[in-house]
Amino acid sequence: MGEPIYKIIENHVKELIKTNDLKQGDMIPSEKQLSEEFEVTRMTVRSALNNLVKEGYITRRRGVGSIVLGSKIYDNISAISGFTKEMQNKGYEVSNILVDFNIIEADEELSKKLNIPIGDNIWEIKRVRMADKIKISYMVTYMPIKLFPNLNQKHCIGSLYEYVESICGYKIAISERSVEAIISDVELEDILDLNKKEPILYIRQACRIENGEVFEYSHTYHYGYTLTLNAVAK
Repeated sequence: MGEPIYKIIENHVKELIKTNDLKQGDMIPSEKQLSEEFEVTRMTVRSALNNLVKEGYITRRRGVGSIVLGSKIYDNISAISGFTKEMQNKGYEVSNILVDFNIIEADEELSKKLNIPIGDNIWEIKRVRMADKIKISYMVTYMPIKLFPNLNQKHCIGSLYEYVESICGYKIAISERSVEAIISDVELEDILDLNKKEPILYIRQACRIENGEVFEYSHTYHYGYTLTLNAVAK
C-alpha cells in the first residue's frame, strides 16, 4: 500500500526546508499551488500543512499564508534549560545587555499570570540576549518582589535561572509556554539591529518552582537561531 498523498506533500515541504530551498521566513507554495502540483483537493493539502504546523516546521498566518519557521523546533520535556545554559551547551559565548530594570505594580494581566494580587510589586526586567556578541533575542521578564527581594542589576546581567536556583535556593519545576511566529515591528528591528522585517519566534512563558508558585512570566522575541524548547524539570 502506497504512502498517503498528504504524507507525500508533508515530506516534499520538509525536504524543501531541509535543503534550504525554503529558508526561515520564506512563504511556502499556497494550498492552490500544491493542490494543482499534486493533483489533489485543497482539503488534502490542508491536512499536510496542519501536520507541518503541529511539528513546528511552518506557521500559518491568516491573510498571509504559510511561513517557514526554519529548522524544526524540538520540544524536549525532560529538562528546563535557561537561555544561558542552552546557548553555552551549543558552544556560544553568552552575554546580556540590560535595557531596563524597574519596579512596577501588577496589573490585571500580570496578577493572573503570576498568581499575585493586583497592585503587588514586581520586577520588570528588559534584556537583549546575545550569542557570540550577536543580538538574537529580546526578553521582558516579570518576577514577584516577594520571592526575590534582593534581586539587582548584576544578577540580571548574568543568568536569572542560576540566580533563582543557586543563590535563592529555589528548584525550578515547570515551564508553561505558548509559541507563535510573528513578523518584526520597528521597535524589535531597532532593538535587535535588524535591517528589515524578519520572522521572529515569540514565546510567552510562565515558570513555577517546586511548591507551585509562579516565579517568572516573560515575553521573548527570538531571531536567527534554532531554539530547543524545554518544558518540565528533572
